[in-house]
Amino acid sequence: MIYSINFVDMTLKLNPLAVAKYLIDTQWKEYLVKRNDIKIFQYEKDDTFEQVTVPLEKNLRDYKQIMYETICKIAYIEKKSVEQQMLYLLNPNTDILKIRLDRKEVESGNIMFDDAIQLYDNAKKLLAATALDIINPKRIHWGRIDDSVQQFLTRCRFGQTEIGSYVVSVVCPFAELSEAEGYKQLSIFSDEERCANSLTRKVTNRLMSNIAIIKKKVDEGNLESLVNYEDGISSNFYEALNGMDLYSENTSVEFIAEWSPIVKSNRSPIEKVMITNDYYEPLQSVISKIKECTNERTEIIGKIKDLKAAPIIDKRKFGTVVVVYISGNGKAKSVKVKLDKEDYDNAVMAHQYGKTVRLIGELKEAPRAMMENTLFSVIE
Repeated sequence: MIYSINFVDMTLKLNPLAVAKYLIDTQWKEYLVKRNDIKIFQYEKDDTFEQVTVPLEKNLRDYKQIMYETICKIAYIEKKSVEQQMLYLLNPNTDILKIRLDRKEVESGNIMFDDAIQLYDNAKKLLAATALDIINPKRIHWGRIDDSVQQFLTRCRFGQTEIGSYVVSVVCPFAELSEAEGYKQLSIFSDEERCANSLTRKVTNRLMSNIAIIKKKVDEGNLESLVNYEDGISSNFYEALNGMDLYSENTSVEFIAEWSPIVKSNRSPIEKVMITNDYYEPLQSVISKIKECTNERTEIIGKIKDLKAAPIIDKRKFGTVVVVYISGNGKAKSVKVKLDKEDYDNAVMAHQYGKTVRLIGELKEAPRAMMENTLFSVIE
């Protein structure tokens, strides 16, 4: 550990019912007792036998000590450190992604201030790019992040760093995205199949497979397929990956997926991938070529002519607007653009009060003028 943590006191943060369910889901068997304030579980496999007690009421005098002893025994069975086991039990319904930065300057387990900021910032960008590639696939994602992706990122947390190089733990709680209910957080008591098919598991699976695909194709010298968007990996993903200190010499970054032990299905077979400074230049080349292939960004200033969206506001996820503007030759033109709910609501307000709006994006003239990857704003 980098900081001194009192794990005995930390047991008060655990949900004892979640600990009990975790044990059942990881092949411990409950041993029935007459008391209502504790549960006893046994683990037996080959020559290994352990018994633990889960106190259900935190006002029991020896609650903390008994729960701590239970955590230690679970960690022993699962071949984890007490710190790692505590991280899982504090976040039982999560996948955990670990990013290990390794180079000479961080061997003691600390890191330069600017490097740390860059590592954490690009870890967040990597998750955002992966989620966007799943929800709204595009070669380049411009503008504001979708509300659903923003909600997903808001729920993710950085866990305790680990000594030995520099390891950042990204805790990703299970959540799903549906047309009917939108973004919804799941719990340890949610159905396993829902968790296995959740947005979170899709993101963690995709992130690991993306890095493995990139590594394989760079090794093969097949950069053209990466540029051609054959694997559905956006330029944003490459930029976030390359931003993790890869430009520094003698640097390696290892990505480690620790899947939730209670959600066993739909796990990527890829659990570890490492890339080094040698990949920086090839990936920078891919990023540059992708940007060369995309249309130039166009700015349009005009007025809203038409609005269209789902009639029931609660079910409205996006809307389309038509903006009228004056082109370079002095003629009036119109362009259609799809906006997310927040931008669409601002467009409704702009239309109501006759305000001018600004669009910046990729303009496609034929067969009908449309704009993609758009930044939308109201000019006050």
